[in-house]
Amino acid sequence: MSQQFYIAVNGQKTGPFTIDELKTKDLQKDTLVWTEGLDNWTKADHVPLLKDVLRSIPPPLTNSASAQNTSQNIPPPPITNKPVQDKYFGYELANRRKRLFATIVESIILLIPSMIVFGGETDLYSAESILGQVVFSAILGAIFYSLWSGNLGHKLFGLKVISSVDGSDKKNALSGALREGLKYIFSFVIIPVIWLLWDEDKQNLYDKVSKTYVVKKKQVE
Repeated sequence: MSQQFYIAVNGQKTGPFTIDELKTKDLQKDTLVWTEGLDNWTKADHVPLLKDVLRSIPPPLTNSASAQNTSQNIPPPPITNKPVQDKYFGYELANRRKRLFATIVESIILLIPSMIVFGGETDLYSAESILGQVVFSAILGAIFYSLWSGNLGHKLFGLKVISSVDGSDKKNALSGALREGLKYIFSFVIIPVIWLLWDEDKQNLYDKVSKTYVVKKKQVE
């Protein structure tokens, strides 16, 4: 019968094992072993019978070797030339001065027909007049946005309105009616219509509500 060995693993006695069986174990030079004839537990490299076993077991990986092996197994990140999506979808935001001039010019142009429809004997600040102005603004917005994705002032100054969600042109009647109606309502409260003076995205509050940006038109559209 071949000689039997016990080995200490994590402070626990395991075995017995034959010499051939020890070749399949993670036996190291400083692993404590015991076999018949030994007075105490002894390091494996101090037992002559185990020299051949230790030669057949590869040495443990060092930290540096392990790290090097791990890094070699990790593929490099893929190289891609795909551009990062621009926050403003490739457009340049309209500057604040141009937006102001566009609003002033549009207001002057539309002032005469507005006064003809809602002026005269009617109080411009009455509920009926305000409601009429909102409806009038919404109708004009529905018409103009369907034509060129913005109001009359935007058209004259080379601007347009796009979605802040997907960058698409706000070129439909409903979007135009909603945005221009909100714009007129908010004009009675100063802060919402001057919000763009300090807003990072140059949006007024009605822009945020309607989820829109005012941008410069591209050279080729």
